[in-house]
Amino acid sequence: MKKSLPISVCILISLALVLFGLAFGTVKGFGDDKEQVTKLLSGENGLMDVLSYRGADGHNLCVVASRHLTDDPDVAVLSQNAAILTDATQPLESKKAANDQLDTAVQAVKAKLLESESFLQSQRDQQYLAMLEGDLKNLTSTDKVSLYNQAAQGFNDQLTKGVPGWIASVLGVKPCELYQ
Repeated sequence: MKKSLPISVCILISLALVLFGLAFGTVKGFGDDKEQVTKLLSGENGLMDVLSYRGADGHNLCVVASRHLTDDPDVAVLSQNAAILTDATQPLESKKAANDQLDTAVQAVKAKLLESESFLQSQRDQQYLAMLEGDLKNLTSTDKVSLYNQAAQGFNDQLTKGVPGWIASVLGVKPCELYQ
């Protein structure tokens, strides 16, 4: 003779399976959404790449400046900001601060280069400076920042609204960091 489980145990097992399915599906769905946002940040030609390209241009300007300026503090500031932007281990907040300071540092170095006789005699370095400035301006005007921030804010809004967002938060899904 077959023994059957009491109805209360069957209900508990069913309830546990439903809760597990709900939790798993919610976390998986939010994980997939966060992965899409993360691709805008860290994916190929994402925001981190744009910041890294700006840092590389800052380093290139430091090379040009080192040919004409010796132990200049503005070049050192430019170099520090460029190093932060090209360092993949730096947090987004540090990169934002370095990126904000980069343009000021570039203008300070440019002003000193334009006062340098050796720079004014080097047509090649003048053209390189103009090219770097154009590249930095193009990278500044990219829509990567707004695309990432919109996607991250949308994800964060989903995480704070409704039962699925609450479940995901309780189960450890973290909001995306904004670039601001």
